[in-house]
Amino acid sequence: MPPMKGLTVFIADLRKCRSHEDEEKRVNKELANIRTKFKEPSLNGYNRKKYVCKLIYMALLGYEVSFGHREAVDLIGSTKYSEKQVGYLAISLLMEENADYARSVVAAMRRDIHDTNEFNVSLALNAVSNTCAREIAEVLTQDIVVQLLSPAASMFIKKKAALCLLRLLRRYPDAVNAQQWAARIIPYLGHRDIGVTLSVASLVTALAQQFPEDTRKAASFAVRRLKSLVIDNEYAAEYTYYKVPAPWLQIKLLRLLQYFPAPESPELRSLLLSILRHIIDVSQDTPRDLQQMNAQYSILFEAINLGIHLDIDQGLMQECSVLLGRFITSREINVRYLGLETMAHLAAYIDSLDTIKTYQGVIIQSLRDRDVSVRRRALDLLYSMCDVSSAKTIVSELLRHMVVADFALREEMALKVAILTEKHATEYSWYVDVMMRLVSLAGDHMGDEVWHRIVQVILGNEELQLYACKIALQTLKAPVCHESALKVSAYVLGEFGHLIANAPDCAPVDQLKALQSKMASGSQSARAVALTTVAKFVNLFPEIKTLCLRVLDRYRGALDAELQQRACEYYALATLESDELLPTVFEEMPPFPERRSALMSRLLKREADTEDQRTWVFGGREINRERKLQKAGKTEDDAETPASDGAVQLDTAGVGSLSGTDEQVNISDAFGTSSSGQQQTPEELARVAKSKRHYARLLWENDGILYDGDEIQVGLVAQYKPPAGRIGVFLGNKATAPIYNISIHMVVKGEEQLAILQAPGQDPLPESLMPLGQARLYFDVKCLGVFATAPTLRITYTMAGSPTVSELQTPVTVAHFMDPVTITVSDFFARWKQLGDADIGEAQCVLKTPFLSTDATAIQWLRNVVGGAGFALIQGADSEPDNIVGVGIATTEAAGRFGCLIRVEPKPSHGLTRVTIRATNPIVAKVVAANINMIFESR
Repeated sequence: MPPMKGLTVFIADLRKCRSHEDEEKRVNKELANIRTKFKEPSLNGYNRKKYVCKLIYMALLGYEVSFGHREAVDLIGSTKYSEKQVGYLAISLLMEENADYARSVVAAMRRDIHDTNEFNVSLALNAVSNTCAREIAEVLTQDIVVQLLSPAASMFIKKKAALCLLRLLRRYPDAVNAQQWAARIIPYLGHRDIGVTLSVASLVTALAQQFPEDTRKAASFAVRRLKSLVIDNEYAAEYTYYKVPAPWLQIKLLRLLQYFPAPESPELRSLLLSILRHIIDVSQDTPRDLQQMNAQYSILFEAINLGIHLDIDQGLMQECSVLLGRFITSREINVRYLGLETMAHLAAYIDSLDTIKTYQGVIIQSLRDRDVSVRRRALDLLYSMCDVSSAKTIVSELLRHMVVADFALREEMALKVAILTEKHATEYSWYVDVMMRLVSLAGDHMGDEVWHRIVQVILGNEELQLYACKIALQTLKAPVCHESALKVSAYVLGEFGHLIANAPDCAPVDQLKALQSKMASGSQSARAVALTTVAKFVNLFPEIKTLCLRVLDRYRGALDAELQQRACEYYALATLESDELLPTVFEEMPPFPERRSALMSRLLKREADTEDQRTWVFGGREINRERKLQKAGKTEDDAETPASDGAVQLDTAGVGSLSGTDEQVNISDAFGTSSSGQQQTPEELARVAKSKRHYARLLWENDGILYDGDEIQVGLVAQYKPPAGRIGVFLGNKATAPIYNISIHMVVKGEEQLAILQAPGQDPLPESLMPLGQARLYFDVKCLGVFATAPTLRITYTMAGSPTVSELQTPVTVAHFMDPVTITVSDFFARWKQLGDADIGEAQCVLKTPFLSTDATAIQWLRNVVGGAGFALIQGADSEPDNIVGVGIATTEAAGRFGCLIRVEPKPSHGLTRVTIRATNPIVAKVVAANINMIFESR
């Protein structure tokens, strides 16, 4: 692009400015000039390009540019390459997500993507990748796929198209419809051009992480392409890097294979094993220069990772462990780092850790390595290889090293020490000693989860409580007491201080004095816990009540509002005339309910990946086994329980308590495969949200999709004649492989008021269901009485040898057994008042409905929802024309009939809608309100 004089002068003027104010004045002057020039009808392409370049430069300097977008779109439509280039650059930098000119940009991009000039195609693909807006992804994905698959496209364009699709897939996985074109992309892993194969390999790797079933055949293409590179030596000379054939492609293919199970074909399995052995054998030759060594070792480590993942040959695994032992003692920092990381991978899969334990001294020594990344990987490996026999040694070494460890490592080290101590504790005293030492050493570098967990475990194990009290008192009497140790000690003494009250030097007054001596130096949160302990002492030890009241009285004038409020409330409780309330308020805390450890969740969150997902996590064989079962849709109870390794089984209840629930409607638990207890991924959350929308629609319509997953689609058709009904379940196979052992059941959990039986006289389910095939099954339902919980549809099937269980909440509620009834306006308000005065059953909610002010058909949609929910609309019943009132009667076979009235009051100006339901049965009102609430939320 030739230099533009006006742009050069403008940049020079800005550089001459001596202050920010001078620069801002020059920028504002130029912005005003550009606005004037853009209004001239005779503006030519050169000047338009020059002024847009100035806007780009100002935007790069951080100034807000709110105009010039239309001119940039005009430049994109130019036939000159330099103008088109500037236009795309401006759009990439300045375009906003929902701009009003987005359609013009998309149209120009589509035109250039199908251009015969590959330079224009390249500019468009670059702009799509850089802009990466959702609308662009939804509209242009198929056009980019066409360019990738087109036989007329050059290799250069194919590579750019593959990388552009990868960018869109990572940014908007739900907008690109990858399942429609993934199968057509996979054969390009065998493309004659290695550059194209390299780009497609990156794309297929991303697809394999999200759609493993749809991309399973990629494994055979990857194995055969590896064979041509590694064994057959079929590659172009320009792709040789220091005598190593296409190392980047080999690495990508080896990593791709780690997302699939071991090949079922004996031929492919044997071929893959020979490739891995050949890679290991080649690596034994001493490289002549550093670049060759780096390339060979990179391939070797990926090959070892693949061998560990597949676990298809014990001899190969043994050879890998020997190689890794040599690498972790290497002088090269990169080799040591990769050796430690890969050995941690080995520890996640290997049955016996004896081989790895032979290098325990070397690994511990790596904690003192001069490179921080090596130290971090040494910590990960020690965490993964730790078991009952080595726990005390490893934990003591980590505690010893924590004093001199980097600040960036201390939080992670503290979390792992806490998890290992709890997991492999063989003595209760050892657990308490280690954890108290841990909070004293690393209290400043870890969150509250650690001391919460200590308290939780002590509360759940009676054997720990006496010893924990003794250690807590010793900690408070020590010259220095960390804030976290103060919190743990105060909490434990407040709960169990009476257990040691008769021991020497442990009298109640000694406990109070020890606590009081550390309160003044504690933080606000620590003093708050200590004040609660002092209040509990009033209940536990009446003989020191006067001393405790003095402490509380002193803090009633504290400057901190939290401390002051606590002290005032505790003092008021302790000085009540009646002694009945105090023991009730400060009774001993019950054990926490069993939940997953918050420490483990925090650690896994810290190790979350950003791009390519790991196929394993640090932490040893058990956690990876559990993770694998969760991905397969199983739980630990479904799998064979491993034998105990001799550790004391501490109560692993999680921090916090479960909130109590009244009898209420459960409509948000089961919209997909059964939960595994782990945090859901964004893809899983999106799938759940989509299923909730399907479920909500079926609450007021009688047919539609209930679940639309990667493998199956479930549809429902319902007909109701209260108190009976018939439901048809349609199961479709969306996968590319057949499914077998199909079973469909509708289960009523804890409800005796709903009867469900398989309808007679229908064909049985098929033994197998081919791709795009459909099976159906009908159920007869009968409402015996009012019920609050919807039934569960349980679907089981087997695909590719892997069983899957899906539990879907079925939209069958007591509201579905309601008949619309028409009454007069006067009768409606008489019954409305009667039900309100009787206070039998009323449910009211105010719902956010912002669409009322923007959608002209919203009021009619509200009427359709109320009518579809089983109500007859009473016209003219309300003075407000937009208000909706309706009447229905829910019919049951055994419990009789229950009237139900509804009133919907939309307020478009406020974006809110109030819904009131009054019924002769409270559960009917709650169910109808919950249904309406969910329908509105799904809008």
